[in-house]
Amino acid sequence: MTLTVKNRSALLDKSLHIVAEETTKDFFTYFDFQCEHIVDFVHPDERQQFIDLVTGKYDQSDNRSEIFHLLRNTGEYCYNFVTVRNVRGKYAARIRLFDIYEAIEFARIAAEENGMIRTALGLTNTYLFSYRKSDGIFKINHYSQGLETTIFEMKFADWKNLMISEHLVPDSDISALEVLENDITLFPSNFTIKMNSSFRTGGAVVEKLRFVGTRHEGMHEGSPETYMLGHILTDEALSQIHHAHNLMDELQLDALTQVYNKKTITAYIEQRFKAKQSDCFALVIIDLDHFKPVNDQYGHLAGDRVLARAAAVIKDVVGGDGVVGRFGGDEFMLLLNNVDNVQVLRGMLRALLVHVKKEFKGNFEGVELTCSIGAAVCPTNGTTYDDLFRKADFCLYRAKDKGRDRYVFFRDDLHAQAYAEAQTAKNEGKKTEGREIQELKFIATYLQQLGDDPHGAIMNIMRHMLGTYAADGIAVYAGEGMRRIFNVGIDRPEYDEAAYILSDNTQKLMKDGFLCIDFPNEIPEDKSEFALAMHQRKICSALHCIIGEPDDIKGGVLFYKSHTPSKWADYEISCAKIFASSLNLLDLGELESL
Repeated sequence: MTLTVKNRSALLDKSLHIVAEETTKDFFTYFDFQCEHIVDFVHPDERQQFIDLVTGKYDQSDNRSEIFHLLRNTGEYCYNFVTVRNVRGKYAARIRLFDIYEAIEFARIAAEENGMIRTALGLTNTYLFSYRKSDGIFKINHYSQGLETTIFEMKFADWKNLMISEHLVPDSDISALEVLENDITLFPSNFTIKMNSSFRTGGAVVEKLRFVGTRHEGMHEGSPETYMLGHILTDEALSQIHHAHNLMDELQLDALTQVYNKKTITAYIEQRFKAKQSDCFALVIIDLDHFKPVNDQYGHLAGDRVLARAAAVIKDVVGGDGVVGRFGGDEFMLLLNNVDNVQVLRGMLRALLVHVKKEFKGNFEGVELTCSIGAAVCPTNGTTYDDLFRKADFCLYRAKDKGRDRYVFFRDDLHAQAYAEAQTAKNEGKKTEGREIQELKFIATYLQQLGDDPHGAIMNIMRHMLGTYAADGIAVYAGEGMRRIFNVGIDRPEYDEAAYILSDNTQKLMKDGFLCIDFPNEIPEDKSEFALAMHQRKICSALHCIIGEPDDIKGGVLFYKSHTPSKWADYEISCAKIFASSLNLLDLGELESL
């Protein structure tokens, strides 16, 4: 993908009409050469705010900026970062526009191609030079599409003579070539030399080049060595580099975290929808868990440092695969690219969880800083910003409701009904109960029914938990050898018994009445015996609650997922323990015969 970011500027008179001879071509092109009165191209809801900004009604500083919707030549309102500078005389101001979508895409592509210089050059090629003090060897390498080619490798004096004899440097620039020789052989800390040459084009086209070098100390064949290293750039490339850096300065960043602020990241994502690109992307909301106790106990300065560190970790994990912004408080909003494969999305969300948790592990006594994540994917979950945001926010709520330190991404098969109910309740101004409250109420109903119809009550609650916990099966074990007496969901012969419950190691781990494995690749060593038993049963996530006491186990209840591993919610564990405890009140032998 090729993308350039235009520096669009215009001079405005006192009536805010555009002064044509002082306005850039790119400015007019953006509006299809129709723009005379700039206010006509500002969204109607924002026109007065725009006029106030340009005229300096509320701010008389020399430079002012804000984000506005501007009607471009495509017929769409696009977010633009508008900077206003005061001018003297009969004019009102000079304005500069940066299309936010173009700008952030430019920065994203820069990261994907491993650095701003590579992108600014539009690079399919890069030229680097080196000069060694020990042997006077001057070398120019050409890098293209990951390949390195040595163009020249010889004494500098020989290279200079070659440039002159082959007419690769015009006669008028031979003096500049001699200055280059002088600078490069005297090893200053840095230098920049301008020179016209056609050596990159094989003598076909003369280019305006700059040799930009820096002295380095290193080792060569076991001995200390001094080098001059640098780039060979065109004036146009340098201009693009400076423009790119200036552009990044112009974009609105959150001052504390140095990621995009709420308005900029929102504008970018909304514009991404309007671009109607064919690739999949995810809108992700991250909320730091237990951030308030850090602020309250350790002070706001500590809280600010947490936010800055969290932003740095998130940016590092996302890298060139997306864009990061601070949405407000301790919330961040991300756009992740190319997530058409659900495993790629899972991997990225899992990496964000793990790295944020690792960053703050043990930093604050009594407070474990983690994060909760909600995500929705375009176009699978929606094709507008509002659709995706609401679903990602719903999933964030679900992640927090399930106990925090986890991610949830929107799936129609799991969330569509609950999401629709939540939206209806919200529209009607009703408060929805949390998932934990709903499950506890269902457990209460189950306990009331247990005395009248034990078998029916048990089967009803197991079927309910099978669906709401997204489990593949639930099995109840009891008796000698821990034989299976109840089962819902997947039924396999290897699930017929659970003798592993009776091992000394497993009983020792059951001191809290349950044992679980969330992700098979994160199993503590002390759970290895239990994990092996689950592996033999082709189970990837397991929650096992005991019937009885840790030192007198009468049976067990196993909740299992065979296809997709996930983290068990706190309320799921609580309700499963209550269910298992209720079975302890019954005669399991009689239950088996029902």
